[in-house]
Amino acid sequence: MANIFPKWTKMIPTVLAGGSFAFLVLIVATVWYYMTPSYTRVGYQPTQPVAFSHQVHVGKLGMDCRYCHTHVEQSRHANIPSTATCMSCHTVVDELGGYLQQAVSRDGSSPSAHWRSEDLQIVRNAYADDKPIPWRRVHKVPDYAHFNHAVHVNAGVSCYSCHKRIDQMPVVFHAESMGMGWCLDCHRAPEKHLVEQEYITDLAAVEEMLADRDHARTVGARIAERLRMAPSQNCAACHY
Repeated sequence: MANIFPKWTKMIPTVLAGGSFAFLVLIVATVWYYMTPSYTRVGYQPTQPVAFSHQVHVGKLGMDCRYCHTHVEQSRHANIPSTATCMSCHTVVDELGGYLQQAVSRDGSSPSAHWRSEDLQIVRNAYADDKPIPWRRVHKVPDYAHFNHAVHVNAGVSCYSCHKRIDQMPVVFHAESMGMGWCLDCHRAPEKHLVEQEYITDLAAVEEMLADRDHARTVGARIAERLRMAPSQNCAACHY
C-alpha cells in the first residue's frame, strides 16, 4: 500500500514534544525570575515628597541611623521619623550659633540656599500645621510574613545586610530582594552577617568587615556562639 503521508511527517510528534517541553521550560524560567522580588523589588525607588538625601545626612554629616529610626532596637518596626525629628535640626536657634550654622551666608547678611530650599519649606509647613510628611514606603515585608527589627539588630545584624550602603544613596532604593530564599540564606549561615553591636550603623566599616573572607569563621562565628544562635528555618518562624 502506498504511503499516504511523506516520511518527514514522522518527525512531527517529536518536534511537537520537544517544542512543548522547551516552551514549558521557558514559562517556568520566566515566572521563576520575573515574578519574584529579585525582579519586582530590587531597584524600586519611589519619588518622595521631600528630597531627603541619606548620602548627605548619613554619609556626609555622619548622622546615626538610630537618630531618625529611633526604635529599631526595641520595636518590631523601623519607624519613620516624625516632622518634629526633622525640625530638631532644621530649626535655626540663632543666625550663626544654631544647629545649622550655614543657614545664612558667612557674613550673616543673607539666607543660604539651604534656608531657601523648597523641600525644607515643605517640612516647615508640615511642622507648623502639625501634620506628618507623606513619605512613600520603600521596604515592606508582605502581610503573610513577619520580620522583627529589634531581634535582628540586637543579634548583631547591621543595617548594611538588608539595606546595603544606604549612606551613599541620594534617593533610597530597594537594594536586596528580601525574598524568602534570601532570608533563609542568612538564617542558614548567620555568621556571615553578624558584627559587634558598636558597628551596627557604621555601614562603611561593616561592608569592609563582611568582605573579609575570615570574618564569618572568626568574628561572626564567635558572636553566634556567644548568643547561642540557631536561627529558625521552620515556616512558623516567619509565617504565623
